[in-house]
Amino acid sequence: MLILAAGCKPGKTERAADGRAATAVTFYVPCGMEMPFMDLEERFEASHPGVDVRLLLDNSHILIKRILEKNERPDAVVSPGGHELVHLVEAGLADADDIRNFGQYDLCLFVPRANTAGVTCIDDLTKPSVKTVAVADPDETSIGYFTVETLKNAGIWDRIQSKVVITGDASQTYKHVASGKADASFAYRSCPLKTAPDKLEYSRVRVIQSVPNDMYGPAYAAAVVLKNARQAALAEEFVQMLLAEDGQRILRSYDLPCLPSQATSTKKQEKKP
Repeated sequence: MLILAAGCKPGKTERAADGRAATAVTFYVPCGMEMPFMDLEERFEASHPGVDVRLLLDNSHILIKRILEKNERPDAVVSPGGHELVHLVEAGLADADDIRNFGQYDLCLFVPRANTAGVTCIDDLTKPSVKTVAVADPDETSIGYFTVETLKNAGIWDRIQSKVVITGDASQTYKHVASGKADASFAYRSCPLKTAPDKLEYSRVRVIQSVPNDMYGPAYAAAVVLKNARQAALAEEFVQMLLAEDGQRILRSYDLPCLPSQATSTKKQEKKP
């Protein structure tokens, strides 16, 4: 196993039984999915002797920039919401028909633990007591994209423009709220709350409201094998493992948004994010 990311401890490169370097297949994965993907990586390698699954972990929009701006070419990319993958499709690096949805996120409104602004629902963001609403970059991140979509569908996006502070990503919106710099923000309920608890101060925030599903998205956890991937067949096998019951069970064990079991066994998953 080899995890490639700033702040992550790299392991040694796996070698085949005959001593030769293993065949490497590389996935770019959001940090919030680190633990389940490490489990999935071990399971895949165990069933594919001589294969070395390499995970590069970072914020999803940063991973996309590495591909677009630095010409890095992993075999596959994972997105927490699917919006990030649109940039790869637009650049001609991925085919929209190859995007596989393996889970669905629930969006929620959250506030500082003290909630001094008295926020009880989305409409309360228009109250004078709410001074700042942190929003992840809607152009670069899925969470930001679906946050803006929610606020527009709620009919308050134009009314709170003076309060909105655009942050880089979801972890930064958490930090704004946890530190009291913002009175509210939006996040996926399970990512990366349960999978990377050391990264954020969750004890200092609390969820106020689940956003109704008809106000955004759907926000699918999605993966795509890039065009001209060096190990396209292996990468596609790994993606199919995410859709299979064993993969879905692993995702469930980490409270990540899996698809209903009956859907994975009875029909092909919807492909577009």
